[in-house]
Amino acid sequence: MENSIFLTTDLSIVPESVTPDILFSDFYRIYYADMEGRLKQTTLAHKDAVIRDKILPTFGALPMNAITPQIIRRWQTGLLSGGYRDTYLKTIDMHLSSIFKYAAKYYDFPNPCAKAEHIGSGNARSMQFWTLPQYRAFIREFKDQPMVFTAFELLYWCGIRVGELLALTPQDIDEKKHLLKITKTYIRHDGKDIVSPPKTENSIRNVAMPDFLFSEVMDYIRDAGLKKNERIIPRSVDFLKYQHPPLPCLPAHQSGLYGSRHCGARRPQAHFHHHECLRPPLSEPAEDARTGTGKDARRDILSGACASG
Repeated sequence: MENSIFLTTDLSIVPESVTPDILFSDFYRIYYADMEGRLKQTTLAHKDAVIRDKILPTFGALPMNAITPQIIRRWQTGLLSGGYRDTYLKTIDMHLSSIFKYAAKYYDFPNPCAKAEHIGSGNARSMQFWTLPQYRAFIREFKDQPMVFTAFELLYWCGIRVGELLALTPQDIDEKKHLLKITKTYIRHDGKDIVSPPKTENSIRNVAMPDFLFSEVMDYIRDAGLKKNERIIPRSVDFLKYQHPPLPCLPAHQSGLYGSRHCGARRPQAHFHHHECLRPPLSEPAEDARTGTGKDARRDILSGACASG
């Protein structure tokens, strides 16, 4: 059950006194203000979005010392019946736990999460990839929508994350070597565009573009009249997620992800940030490098590997 009061909480107003009976929503302001100087903008924005959507509506009006393990377990039970993936359940649960751990460490508050146990899992289910014929059946639907077509071509052939895609500008393209320079990520939060460095240094990398993709992207940039510092895809994640008819076979919280149900492509499991389904599979070292998840990711990737399907 959503509560618009807490979804629009002004986080700039920090309470002066902190006692055990402080409202959870007021203590969250204190927690947010502290984290604001320690976390990257995009990381904090993701955290805040989850907390406002999944945690504040339940706990916001409760005093901190009135939140018991039993209350937390009832909240967890509701989440477990919501059709969310195990990894997302763990993310939500750990955000609540992190607030109470912070309260226990710095304010000597009790931590009811310690007794409530945790839900979710850090192990994602195996991902299914679209084959090249399946992807081609999908992408044909967007031939008359240059921005959407270009967005999914970049996601599929280069394996970049959605935030990385949305942060790209023409000056991030090395026109001589046909490389994408991935140095930043984008998120829209509280009505503001936030572009910041990626979460880890490994995410800073160069990704090779197949020649045909380079030509497609440069034609799109020219036809759109984009300046060097303008975003290539000047939209938010929701633009890609929800502007098209929803596909079947998705969990409820991912309904509407990407494309039309009429394209005939088998539905692989979609990942909200990384898009494992929207790229051709590579060998493990090449995949680590392309997505910025391996220790040696700060390097160029052979265009032959990037174009394999």
